[in-house]
Amino acid sequence: MRKNNLEKIFEFLKISGNLKNTYRYGDVEVLNDESTADHSWRLALLAMIFIKELKLKINTERALKLAIIHDLPESITGDITADKTMADKKLKAAKQKEEIKVINRFKKLLPEIQGEEIYELWHDYEFSKTKEAKFIKALDKIEAYTNWTEVGGKYIAKSGKPHLIAIYPDEAVKNFPKLLPVLNILKEKMKQEFKKGGVEWKKEFELS
Repeated sequence: MRKNNLEKIFEFLKISGNLKNTYRYGDVEVLNDESTADHSWRLALLAMIFIKELKLKINTERALKLAIIHDLPESITGDITADKTMADKKLKAAKQKEEIKVINRFKKLLPEIQGEEIYELWHDYEFSKTKEAKFIKALDKIEAYTNWTEVGGKYIAKSGKPHLIAIYPDEAVKNFPKLLPVLNILKEKMKQEFKKGGVEWKKEFELS
């Protein structure tokens, strides 16, 4: 064990620790103060639970690693909300470009083996090469959806984007359809929150 490697690791931990203070949905006042670290922790917890509950034939260790590192670049770039990147293709491309720079920086900062692993895992998640990546990408959206059902109708009514909220996880879950039963339950919860917030739940929000 080289002292230099340990120093590199602690420098990486210091930077990645910024995720604890990187808040999601940054400009949405009514949403609870959830950090990217909070989100990543619960995503990993959901992965552990649903792999067993749904009897998924995927590599649990890899799935958990993907959950832990999927938003790692936000420790430097911060969080840019999905509604902004969906509305602006140039912003989406710029966001991905900056995140790739960060992952390359981490790859160089860390000892070779750890750097290569984080680099490979993040690229797998970003471009969904494996079934584990497809699972975590879909579950990532489900975790956010779960959070929105917990925050409830007050947020939905004030968000100005109920349509995006209603269908946010749909495409990713369709790419990993074994999570459809989970999403169906959340859709029912979300429908009730729309009602509480006085927002119309449209037929197009249902799963086709």
